Amino acid sequence: NRALANLAEKARKLSLNPQEKESNHHCEEHQEGLKLFCETDKKLMCLVCRDSREHKSHNFIPVKEAVGIYKDRVKSSLDSLTEKKSVALEMEQQQKQKISQFQVKSP
Repeated sequence: NRALANLAEKARKLSLNPQEKESNHHCEEHQEGLKLFCETDKKLMCLVCRDSREHKSHNFIPVKEAVGIYKDRVKSSLDSLTEKKSVALEMEQQQKQKISQFQVKSP
């Protein structure tokens, strides 16, 4: 339950405010807009960071593409956890019924 709640909270935080523009997000080091997602470091990067020696061989994708990919991953994980929770609750209910039946049969 806690894992599901944590994942749901993270998904809520991923929701981007449509009025919020990418220009509000700037690189602390270069004060440039964060336009790229570094798949290697799993971080937002500006164009200057991308061209730096430190990130030369890294793979980058546009931020909007990364948002779509990660939203899909979070949704898939959330769906999987929801299904697992449902199965666990069903099993718990079955166990409670068995315990209840056993207690009734005991003298």
